[in-house]
Amino acid sequence: MYLHDMSDPLPWPDTLPADMPSCYARSALMVSRSLVRAYNAALREVGLPITQVSLLVAIRRHPTATLTSLAEGLALERTTLLRNMRQLETTGFVEPAPSRGRARHYRVTEAGEAALARAYPAWVRMQRTLQEALGPDGETTLAALRHLRQVAGALAAATDPSADEDTP
Repeated sequence: MYLHDMSDPLPWPDTLPADMPSCYARSALMVSRSLVRAYNAALREVGLPITQVSLLVAIRRHPTATLTSLAEGLALERTTLLRNMRQLETTGFVEPAPSRGRARHYRVTEAGEAALARAYPAWVRMQRTLQEALGPDGETTLAALRHLRQVAGALAAATDPSADEDTP
């Protein structure tokens, strides 16, 4: 059921609002997509996308983390995380780790460690390239992105009760 009578058009302007280019969500999505493309291009020779590299690094750094805490730490929907975990498990880069209770834990396998070792030089090159391109503003930019994530996360939690749910 719609909250708005769909036979009556929504009050959206005929043209995009003049301030649409300054929309935080739009800008963040554009930056994210551009960065992912750049990192994926750099990592193509290794055969790992940046999403898998990030996830492998997170698992390696936090071996006792639950899937829920990994999802929160990486700002991923739990379903997205589960899909990525299945891909990593299928390739043999992660495997379930012994755990207590119902929480699932994973560990990076030898094959996963080898993949990370192959990916690291390409990742370092991309990091340096970005640092050089951003110049002295790089650290400020990174701090602003971290702050934006904190603020947006708090707003999402305050306005979307399902954002905190732990559903498989």
